[in-house]
Amino acid sequence: MKSKILIIGPITDFGGRELEVGFVSNVLSSKYQVEVCSTVTISKNTQVLDFSKSLPVFSLKSKVFKNFGVIKFLAFISYLKNNFKGSVPDYANNEWAKKHYSYDAKALKVLNTLIPKYNLVIFFGQLSSNYIKEIIEICHHNKIKFVFRTTGKILDYQNYDYLNYVDLFIHHSANNANGLKINAHNYTVIDQCAFNEEELLKIPVVKNKVKTFLTIARLEKEKNIDIVIKAFLKVSDNDKLIIIGEGSEYNNLKKLAKNNENVVFTGFIANHKTADFFKQADCIIISHYDFETGPLTGIEAMASARLILSAKTGAMEERFKGINISWFNNTVEDLSEEMMKIKNIDADQAEKLSIEIRERYTSRFSKENINARYLEVIEKVMAI
Repeated sequence: MKSKILIIGPITDFGGRELEVGFVSNVLSSKYQVEVCSTVTISKNTQVLDFSKSLPVFSLKSKVFKNFGVIKFLAFISYLKNNFKGSVPDYANNEWAKKHYSYDAKALKVLNTLIPKYNLVIFFGQLSSNYIKEIIEICHHNKIKFVFRTTGKILDYQNYDYLNYVDLFIHHSANNANGLKINAHNYTVIDQCAFNEEELLKIPVVKNKVKTFLTIARLEKEKNIDIVIKAFLKVSDNDKLIIIGEGSEYNNLKKLAKNNENVVFTGFIANHKTADFFKQADCIIISHYDFETGPLTGIEAMASARLILSAKTGAMEERFKGINISWFNNTVEDLSEEMMKIKNIDADQAEKLSIEIRERYTSRFSKENINARYLEVIEKVMAI
């Protein structure tokens, strides 16, 4: 019988974490029985299922909903009040249930029953994520192996004793790992791969001067896409900027672009369809984000052999050590200056750099490499 692994954390429908959870679940399913539990709200449309439709995925809310009649009743009332949006279990942790019927205690009771069914638990989340202390302590008490795949930049560690119970931390970069200084910090570094690798590797290398830029991000203030637009408008000479993503800043950013026909907003594009846009682009702009650990777009840019103009964010500097890509600080002036430099690269230089960027991907970050790393480290933890 296969050993059982539970992957748990604040896993929702869309995002880099969801894609990574789906990918890792699929990799580990070749050897183990894997299930995914979200500590927040998740639906049948989650990107976790992009890799395997048969993967068992459920939420902690749904378990609490199923096990406690009073929570089920209150969830249904909340569902009615919210005009039937989502599903009834999504409302299991409504305000009334939390305030008057001990929802959190019931959720903890469910976790105490659920977790001992598995041989190993992998948590995808931040050090501050809800339930992390409780989940680690339940694993420790029941002698269940626990692996922590950190997401988000580690800015200010706190040496909580329960973090010393973690069997293995998996970080995106050594730089992020250095932010966590605990007594028993056993860790390894596993970066990301391009989940749509097959399509991206088929894209021809860049053999022309840079005219088309692409950026992919959630359109929120902290992603600083306004700086990208301002810099582009400052240097554009009938160039093109493609912006993939959606978010609360969508309308504000469209206004900022001043209806310029060369600034194209696509809205949300499913990961498996982004290759068409990488093919159109000559250069990918990785915007500044303080709490980045990846980003996944940087890996995809590598696989697609696009030229890269990046903020020094997340794992980007470690990924490109030794390659002369373009960097910018988080100002319009600096980004526009770097955009002009990359626009002035001739076709031969562009091709040489494009080839070098793709070779970095295939040698270090391919699916084959990342698959092998996950299977290797999980096997070692299971054997301890």
